[in-house]
Amino acid sequence: MRFNQTPRIRYFSLLLFLAFCFILLVTCRHKADLTLAPPPPAPTPNPPGYSCSPDTIYFQNAVLPLIVSNCAKSGCHDQATGQHGLVLDSYSTIIHNVSPFNPQGSRLYTALFNGEEDAMPPGSPFSANQKSIIYYWIAQGALNNKCTEAGCDSSNVTFDSVIKPILQTWCVGCHSGSSPSNGLSLTTYAQIVASVNSGRLMGAIRQDVGYHAMPPGSKLSDCSIAIFQKWINLGEPQ
Repeated sequence: MRFNQTPRIRYFSLLLFLAFCFILLVTCRHKADLTLAPPPPAPTPNPPGYSCSPDTIYFQNAVLPLIVSNCAKSGCHDQATGQHGLVLDSYSTIIHNVSPFNPQGSRLYTALFNGEEDAMPPGSPFSANQKSIIYYWIAQGALNNKCTEAGCDSSNVTFDSVIKPILQTWCVGCHSGSSPSNGLSLTTYAQIVASVNSGRLMGAIRQDVGYHAMPPGSKLSDCSIAIFQKWINLGEPQ
């Protein structure tokens, strides 16, 4: 019997060791090496009427909508809440947390790599591509730059091709999940059409009196607003 116990003990010891290693792998949190530059962000298609340089990260076109829709929300870093004393809804408020040309020395960038409990934004951390957008904007000098419209092409206005990408860029970050901002969810075609029929969507993006201005701290371009109106006039084609 003694001779049979040794392999059994070894077997259970091996199981305990493997279980311990598994727990270490699951619970271990590896900090990102912020000294390494991430890969450049994936190029994004130009919005209607724009002709942007693929090598430039534009604050007004890429950075501001990313931060506003994910960070400048009620309960986080909007004007009303200002969690931890931070408001992140405009260039003038965001730049206070940035050291131009130095992403690794910028609170806006390093906060994206906090541990799970302090991850920013809470509950929905930025993707690797989104982090790269912040990194390269700062590395390029953190300018308040904008890719301006070269014209306004509204020849092919459908929900999937034009309306949905604009909403995903500027609005869905706030208007999604179990507690969407102002009780307005804009994640499905049906929800968006309902907000159009109530007049709520156009009132918000035109920033008419009596409506919650959307997006906060900024405004859609005249071209984008005109495209929304044409889409509505056409009967909201999907």
